[in-house]
Amino acid sequence: MDEKEVSKVFIEDFIYHKETEKFKENFVEGDILSKQLTIMTTGVEDTFSGVFDPITGPLSEKEKKQISDGLMKKVRETSSYKYKVKEGKKNQIEVTYQIKGFDYPHLVEQTLDGVLGELMKETDMKASTSKQMILHSFSDALSKGKESKKSTEVTIKFEKVKKQWQIVEGQDDKLELILLAFISGYNNKSNYEKEMNTMLESSINNAKSKL
Repeated sequence: MDEKEVSKVFIEDFIYHKETEKFKENFVEGDILSKQLTIMTTGVEDTFSGVFDPITGPLSEKEKKQISDGLMKKVRETSSYKYKVKEGKKNQIEVTYQIKGFDYPHLVEQTLDGVLGELMKETDMKASTSKQMILHSFSDALSKGKESKKSTEVTIKFEKVKKQWQIVEGQDDKLELILLAFISGYNNKSNYEKEMNTMLESSINNAKSKL
């Protein structure tokens, strides 16, 4: 598998869960690596539902899965990517992915706009009821979810070992940034968190003004 093919197959398996057999055949210990990437993806997915915890209380594993499953399905439907390959040191390549991810901050904003005012009015509402309202509003907003307007870039290194490839060690942070970029449209955790905090504050103030 050449440099361009390996760059494509990596993302197809990691993000879209496609071309998995090609991935397993062409990466060192590809079967194990594919499973490790899936575990990482699941762990990162769960963090995106945490934005609702201050409003509803901690979500159950089942509720988190409901959110992450729907979110990743939409991410795979709406996101897109391009890539550039640059030769690195011996047997290494640097691949820069230009990613147009899903606009998760906008999705959360739409979810909260649908229910926040009512949740603020009913201060004695049961936690189970508020969770169901959030999940319903999330599902409704998700159906109208869209791709980010801007693309963002993340660069990761691969190296060739005989006829197979592997991810250069010490790049877990890059893998997480690729996930972040596809799910939220951001390639920087700090900037993403600032955007989310600004959006949450705006949604809360907007809901208060309507009380």
